Amino acid sequence: MSSTPNTQLLAVTLQSSSSLMTNPAELATAHDSLTHVGQVGELSDVQLVSVPSTEWDAVKGDVLGALMGMDGVVRVEVQKAKQRAKRDEL
Repeated sequence: MSSTPNTQLLAVTLQSSSSLMTNPAELATAHDSLTHVGQVGELSDVQLVSVPSTEWDAVKGDVLGALMGMDGVVRVEVQKAKQRAKRDEL
């Protein structure tokens, strides 16, 4: 998983009994800087949200605290951007 250069991605793990499972876009209401990106692959209990990179350093603590304070949120993981290697064409 890699973020685009202008966003910081966060993976949010939800309890299976959480009301957020039926309306995961509600995660974005935790903070004004958040945008709901979508589900991680087939993992319905893991959702991606993003924060603009230009705001990340200033709001990081508030965003993480707000997400962890939401009912049904088990874990929030900041995703590390990975540089993709270009492969030589054969």
